[in-house]
Amino acid sequence: MIFSGGGTQGKNKKIVLLAAGFFLMFGYSNVSYLLPIYYANVGFTPAQSGLLVSAFYFATLIFRLLLGNVLVRSGFKRLFVIGGISTVAASVWIVLAGSSFCSAFAARFLLGVGTAFSQISLATYQSLAFEERERGLAFSLIMAGGLAPMMTIVPVADWLLAHGCFTLYIIIPVLLTSAMAFLTVFVLNTGDVVLDSSHAAANPLCGIGDCLKIPELSLALFSMFLFSLTDAASAFMASMTSSYGLMASYFLSSNAVVGVLVRLFLGKVLDRYPRRRLSVPIIAGMSLMLLFASISPSHGSLMLLGIVFGVGMGFGFPLHLALVSDNAPLRLQPQAIALTWFLVAFDFALVPLTTSYISGFTDPVIGFRAVVVFILAGTAYETYQWRKLA
Repeated sequence: MIFSGGGTQGKNKKIVLLAAGFFLMFGYSNVSYLLPIYYANVGFTPAQSGLLVSAFYFATLIFRLLLGNVLVRSGFKRLFVIGGISTVAASVWIVLAGSSFCSAFAARFLLGVGTAFSQISLATYQSLAFEERERGLAFSLIMAGGLAPMMTIVPVADWLLAHGCFTLYIIIPVLLTSAMAFLTVFVLNTGDVVLDSSHAAANPLCGIGDCLKIPELSLALFSMFLFSLTDAASAFMASMTSSYGLMASYFLSSNAVVGVLVRLFLGKVLDRYPRRRLSVPIIAGMSLMLLFASISPSHGSLMLLGIVFGVGMGFGFPLHLALVSDNAPLRLQPQAIALTWFLVAFDFALVPLTTSYISGFTDPVIGFRAVVVFILAGTAYETYQWRKLA
């Protein structure tokens, strides 16, 4: 059984600490988008750089799926300790790896493993530490921390690389992982949520199967799949925009700024309206912005579309985290959260592979549009399924 409640730390303090945790975690994850520039300076080929970047995501993909059951058996703190030690060690290893590809690959993979341990623990605690009526606003405020690195840490990292400060750039993850480990191991008190190991499945996949047997939860997870697919499509839109001679940052920066503002000041909306009714319009609206962005864009249109997209991003991610938690029984919360973050990692691995494959036969614009059209078709299916369950 899973118990939540208690007053070990106030609600506002929990929100601040969780927001800080996601800020640090997404901070060292997001700066890896710039790793190809660093690795080109080291002497790696573009193909090698791509493998090094992907190693992190494939590691998180593998471990996220199984850690929900491990969390129930081991508890939050043990996973935080494993995650903290692994991520700090990996980030230091990346600095020392230099021009050794095998060493750099192993370090990036270890960083992904450690991140999976910390992320599943942090996300599961977030899910269980707040009651259903509080989740909308609380999750919005917390996940504002997850978007903030795109407007703070990433621009600084980009500036350092542009000015040849490669050593300072690669040290950024060391600082962020160290701060993350200190916060989760020594500052964040998870004592108000107790996990009972007697409810852990003997087979780690059994809990996953139990989640998928619940129609409402399965549909909430499918909605999360579509939303994160939309998020991933926007993150990897640079090939499409470069086909027009444009920079994707005009779209991505405006999206990040608006998304943070929405989560900070409008999160309470998610507690006032049925969340399942908001999921499809948000995903459909965001995917339409991506589709419009692929049709004769300009820097001005990309910025405007990014602003509208950012409204959906601001509401959509905390909404879907809450939607999954709303439909998962307490005993299956860890497995449901593990499935949620597995889908996010899966989408971020799937989109670049899919778009590059389709682009090989056509061009980057067609490859990008194919993903967006698939998402729009998925929203039609989701609408039909929610109506069946109504």
